[in-house]
Amino acid sequence: MSQTAGRLLGLLSLLMVPRTWSGTELAERLNVSSRTVRNDIGTLRDLGYPVEGTRGGEGGYRLGSGGSAVPPLLLNPDEAVAVAVGLHSGLSCIIGGMEETSAQALAKLEQILPAGVRNRVKNLAHFTVPMAGNHPMPIVDPNLLTLIIEYCHGHQRFRFSYRAEAESPPDHGGAPPEPRSAPSDQGHSGEFEVEPYRLVNHQHRWYLLTFDPAEDTWAIFRVEHIVAKLPGGRRFEPRELPAKDIGAYVERNVSASRWNCTATVTVQAAASEVVKMLMPAEGTVEALDELRSTVVIGAECVRTMALTLARLDVEFTVEDSPELNAEIRALSERLLRATPPSGPTATSPESATSL
Repeated sequence: MSQTAGRLLGLLSLLMVPRTWSGTELAERLNVSSRTVRNDIGTLRDLGYPVEGTRGGEGGYRLGSGGSAVPPLLLNPDEAVAVAVGLHSGLSCIIGGMEETSAQALAKLEQILPAGVRNRVKNLAHFTVPMAGNHPMPIVDPNLLTLIIEYCHGHQRFRFSYRAEAESPPDHGGAPPEPRSAPSDQGHSGEFEVEPYRLVNHQHRWYLLTFDPAEDTWAIFRVEHIVAKLPGGRRFEPRELPAKDIGAYVERNVSASRWNCTATVTVQAAASEVVKMLMPAEGTVEALDELRSTVVIGAECVRTMALTLARLDVEFTVEDSPELNAEIRALSERLLRATPPSGPTATSPESATSL
């Protein structure tokens, strides 16, 4: 790539940012003179790019309407590698039907890149190895995702049939938690007409956050189990979302639905502090008062729950699970047996070897 072409590419990349650039700003970013910027702006206009310019103290340059769609696709080396990484990263394993499209896009990308950058992109496929997960990732039709997003944007009810997975039986460590504001999709097979709000990708699965008017509650559905029915339902007035952080909200609720055992724990710390110690998938936290919190903790087994509580580094009391208390006592005794007796150690500081 020639010096002039590289400079034009850099200028075009800046102009694609949705803002107005002064000539001085562009000259400083490109390390050229203001005169060179004016000349390069003229070259871009000759090539068909609608670069708009305004005079005055608030004046400057910006790419006009439709400018970002003018071919050819121009990427600087870092942007090209970033796009290639995305195409190589396995997104096709999450969204079914995209394998061929991704390969075509990558082939086109490689054709327009300089030789040096093209080699870097090709090396990605040779020297990177994807790791297979413990479970097969579900396939989701990209057209279904697009349709759902259109319903979310248009505030239109979404009609679909749904086949949920069988709910796993609870462990003896406790009963499954009662649904609060977002019930699990497990055991909710049937026909639905809901208000769709957000699509969330969590652990290689797509989830749809909805409000179910029939049940008067928020509900979360796994997208791979959805079969859309056309046309959609009537428009609705958007509701206030159930949480500010929708990602954490969905993670907390879909994780809770998979808990085999749960317990209620009183923690001697403020809720704002306990939240920092727990991951959303491990439990829910509510303030009991300014200095204490109530935690509903859950996991596949009581041993995992005991290890989670040991990590809190604060005083706590298990309120309703004798099995969890027994596991905590067993863990404490095991750790105590593994602790060497107090007193001088067998190895003196003088004989110790530093690594």
